[in-house]
Amino acid sequence: MHVPKLSHEDRRFVWFVLLGGLVLRLVWLVRVQGPVDGFYTTAEATNLALAIAQGRGIADAYFPGYGPTAHLLPASSAIAALPIWLFGVGRTAAVALLVWSLAQTAAAYLLLQALFRRLGSDPLVARWGLALLCLAPPFVPQEVLDFRFWEGAGAVCLAAANLLLILRYQEAGGFGWRRMLFVSGLCALTFFYCPPVGLAVDACWGWFALTRLPFRHAARFAVLAAIALALVLTPWAIRNAQVMGAPVLIRSNFGLEFALANHPGAVSGANPERVFAQRLDEIHPYDPHGRGQAALRAAGGEVAYFRELGTRTWHWVASHPVAFARLTLRHLREFFFPRAWQMYFTGWEGLRDARALTISLVNLLGLIGLAIGLYRRRPGYPLLAIYVGVVALPYALLQPMSRYIYLVYGLLGYLAVEALITGFRYYSGRNGPGWAR
Repeated sequence: MHVPKLSHEDRRFVWFVLLGGLVLRLVWLVRVQGPVDGFYTTAEATNLALAIAQGRGIADAYFPGYGPTAHLLPASSAIAALPIWLFGVGRTAAVALLVWSLAQTAAAYLLLQALFRRLGSDPLVARWGLALLCLAPPFVPQEVLDFRFWEGAGAVCLAAANLLLILRYQEAGGFGWRRMLFVSGLCALTFFYCPPVGLAVDACWGWFALTRLPFRHAARFAVLAAIALALVLTPWAIRNAQVMGAPVLIRSNFGLEFALANHPGAVSGANPERVFAQRLDEIHPYDPHGRGQAALRAAGGEVAYFRELGTRTWHWVASHPVAFARLTLRHLREFFFPRAWQMYFTGWEGLRDARALTISLVNLLGLIGLAIGLYRRRPGYPLLAIYVGVVALPYALLQPMSRYIYLVYGLLGYLAVEALITGFRYYSGRNGPGWAR
């Protein structure tokens, strides 16, 4: 599948849109948060970056002095720690982190644009998909603040890069040892950076192997990918066994997140913002003087505490399967169609209804665009469906928040524009000449 080069006009359009998006985000930062060079923190990931930069190791995710942790995978926080280590906690590091966050965001949207150009989408999709994501930004708190330390935008970059490679190798043919080794390493790093995206990417590569490679080559690729993943995860597991008392393979906090989302108080769906905030206060250890931290210490550390929370929650699930099924379906719906209260936990309370409505509308149109592409059997669209579905399904067990939804929003944004263009063209074809013809 040939990828046409951008025309001079398209390049000018891209730069104009990127510049407009940058200005919007900087204006938001100044008006809502404060100075452009302010050092803004975003909970556990910031604490972890500070600990790494200041020589305390992978520690203090909840508060300074907490000690070693496996609450987060360290990749994105370790990257953020570099400017802090070089320049200290101050203006220079803050500007560097802001540039890093915005650069990841821009790169993610440009890589997604390249993906749709390689898919053979209409040039209007590439143009206006980028414009939608840059100029109507419901995730502005994440793109300006969170992604200095958290993995969302970087994870989307890795996802788009993997999908582009799959399409390239489908077109080029041939998948020898060198490509297998490279892709296996890339998949392992993607998984370690963001496990839900890594799992989705692995599923996409699995689809590629099963549909494009002889069985012997597919089996060889699977073995290499497993070895690469083991090489990445084993040092982390050994470290956790030594300092945490258990060989945690990914993150220690699944039991915590599972318990936050699934409990009797959440079943009715009444006052979800208050219920979730109360549940956080009850079990989350972020507050050094809170009930969650006291329970963590009583249990003997975060690994034991989170396992205890997970076990109690699974027991509740086993005795209340209908309630759990309702919560799971609700979480899946909220992943694609968030409610305003889910915007509360984003560092900004403004325009919650508008942001939630924008995300829901774009995601709805994007899912329609994906369904149209699958119905028309467009090459590459099964990959997009696999990616979106596999990313979303794990979050059905948890309470979706903005950072999670962001992992599919950019891709669905381009698909939403495609759905609109398809609809206009269909309408124009039935009702006489129009611009879309």
